[in-house]
Amino acid sequence: MRRASTSTILHSPRSAARRVRERRARIRAVAAVAALLAIIAAAALIVRGDAGWAWPPSASPVPTSTAEATGTAPPVEPAAPAPVIEPEPSLPATLTVAAVGDMHFDRRVKELIVREGGLAPLKLVAEHLARADVTVGNLESPLSSRGTPLPGKDVHFRGDPRGIEGLAASDFTFLALANNHILDYGTEALMDTVASLDLAGIGYAGAGIDRAAAWKPAVATYGDTTVAFLSFSHILPAGFIAGDSRPGLAPGRTDMAAVTSAISAAKAEYDYVLVSFHWGVEYVDDANGDQVRDGRAAIDAGADMVLSHHPHVIQGVEFYNGGLIAYSLGDFVFDHYSRKTGEAFVLDAELGPHGVANVRATPVYLQGFGQPKFVSGSEATDILERLKRISGPHGTSVVIEGDTARLLP
Repeated sequence: MRRASTSTILHSPRSAARRVRERRARIRAVAAVAALLAIIAAAALIVRGDAGWAWPPSASPVPTSTAEATGTAPPVEPAAPAPVIEPEPSLPATLTVAAVGDMHFDRRVKELIVREGGLAPLKLVAEHLARADVTVGNLESPLSSRGTPLPGKDVHFRGDPRGIEGLAASDFTFLALANNHILDYGTEALMDTVASLDLAGIGYAGAGIDRAAAWKPAVATYGDTTVAFLSFSHILPAGFIAGDSRPGLAPGRTDMAAVTSAISAAKAEYDYVLVSFHWGVEYVDDANGDQVRDGRAAIDAGADMVLSHHPHVIQGVEFYNGGLIAYSLGDFVFDHYSRKTGEAFVLDAELGPHGVANVRATPVYLQGFGQPKFVSGSEATDILERLKRISGPHGTSVVIEGDTARLLP
């Protein structure tokens, strides 16, 4: 199923509850008309009599009662109205989701773009990603040629604007912008990024011109089914938090009450809610206590999937309360300097009204210019065995089947 439309503006599509109310109103109206017709039919039957119509009459009947002699009919009990059958609320469609981790388009990735064009960084995986109904990732760099490096930061990213070509070809539905690099080159570069995503029809959340924009969910519609996406960062460089009139990102760890409130509000309006967190400790395999606590809080607030990143290595996957938490999907388009940081996977799943199911991991290795490539044989097994080892403590079984794996609660 492909999506019908994507919007980065918080519009007001009909919610499932509103559709049910409208459907019930229509059914009540139809039932009222049916009841009226039943009364009319009953009255006609009484006037006609059991013997049926006889016109013209062959003989004058002999009155058998005072009512007949006087020409008046006995009082008639009105027919009972037809019962109104309340329908079950219609269930949202089951959608496929593909999720990946950090992507930046600077440094050696930019070199690849200069040499081979904007499609190059994602060209080996674009077809796989585009098959999903909903494709999600983290955009770790602004896409711009403007702005100046933010003072006081040790690492600055500014991705080649042509990187948008690969993102569009991979049919990304949503990109997380709440991370510790999206404002590396200031407001100009952030606004260029937003404009490029708007032009490409890619939804985004987590950063914007002010606090309202940063906290606003992106929304995609699939027929009558709606999906909302929210993005928050636990990693908060100085000056990165959005204010009422200041560009920036949506913070996570400093205001988790507001985060869970935003998730609950989105769940009340939309069928499914996906949440991205930029969090954790770099190069550490295991999720820390804050990640576990906040990831579960997000699910309890109404999120269906928590899809996270920042550590630059993969971390475990957990099934929790009908939802799924990927504590770190690792890097995905990122130049790197160790075997471990080059190992990652695409998380594929089905998201339906009864929860998350048919979860699979397809391993990738990031080539020298940060380009992800699907791997097989021992390369695939090594990545999947690591995912199995770090997911076990979260109660997740990773069943390796050739070059991919099934994830089970």
